[in-house]
Amino acid sequence: MMNLLRRTRYFLEYAGAKCLYWLIKLSPHPFIKIISTAAGKLVYLCFKKLINANIRIAFPEKNDAEVEQIGTASAYNVIFNMLEFIWLNNNPSRIEKVLKIAPDVIEKIQELSKSGTRIIFVNPHIGSWEASGLMAPYYGGIKMAAIAKPLRNPYLNRLLNEGNREKERGLKIIFAKGAVKAAIKALRSGASLGTLIDQNTRVRNGGVFVDFFGMPVPTSKAPVLLARYCESNNIKARIVYASSLRQPDGTIKPCMEFLSKDLDSYQSDKEIIRELMAKSEKYIRQYPEQYLWLYHRFRYIPRDCSEDVRRRFPYYASVASSKFYAKTGRLKDIDYTKAERVAVVD
Repeated sequence: MMNLLRRTRYFLEYAGAKCLYWLIKLSPHPFIKIISTAAGKLVYLCFKKLINANIRIAFPEKNDAEVEQIGTASAYNVIFNMLEFIWLNNNPSRIEKVLKIAPDVIEKIQELSKSGTRIIFVNPHIGSWEASGLMAPYYGGIKMAAIAKPLRNPYLNRLLNEGNREKERGLKIIFAKGAVKAAIKALRSGASLGTLIDQNTRVRNGGVFVDFFGMPVPTSKAPVLLARYCESNNIKARIVYASSLRQPDGTIKPCMEFLSKDLDSYQSDKEIIRELMAKSEKYIRQYPEQYLWLYHRFRYIPRDCSEDVRRRFPYYASVASSKFYAKTGRLKDIDYTKAERVAVVD
């Protein structure tokens, strides 16, 4: 009985989403902005406490009015990017109207691709992260795999992931469960990879605490481990920081930055992740209204955290439990030549 009720609910959710999906596809671009403005204000009001708490940690110097302005704009940005991506999807004239990429960026992507180098793009939730997964395959002509979290509703999952994102040429969606093995398979087949860096990854799953706005936050080492795997298997690979940022004229333009050193020149994998997070923080400081503040990013307090830092954590944070740290394997003993051992980061 419960399964029947769940399936019925899922189908009704899908039917409603399908109607909205086609409404967005058939609407003029300005109409999407109107919907997003109203929805963004509602989202901000519903999650104001969470959004404001995160912004105040990152920007303690901001007054209440400035925090509210950033929070409202951020909520709008999330809704608008989601709806706009549906509006853009599988429509070349719309894509080329909104997504702008400089010739030198295309040249860099194509140059790496022609040399057989797999690009491991590292992207935070800033600007239009959906557009980031589209830029390289559309303009650069490279095969691309992007990691996404599957929706619980299987109908919606097919609509928004398999039926929407994968319509773009060269783009393949990898779902989070079992993502590392699938990512390795994609890299071995010649595809580049898109990953999101600013998500809470438990230490037992390959996460590491690094500095983010002066606060220790857990972040996945997956980009580095995947690059190490490629290196150990004679596959050319390069980690690239990338973000797609909204410009004043409404267009979206990508920015790309390479690591400052070769992979083997770093003292540890943590140092690489720390540099990538520093790049992320730099752009968030420049475009705070385009960052996703609607997330429990400062949720876990490391056990060895000082009392002064611990007091800076927001209301929703708690000390990470032993289960958070319990490891499925010793990361220092990972054999990068074997895909199944790299899967500890999943």
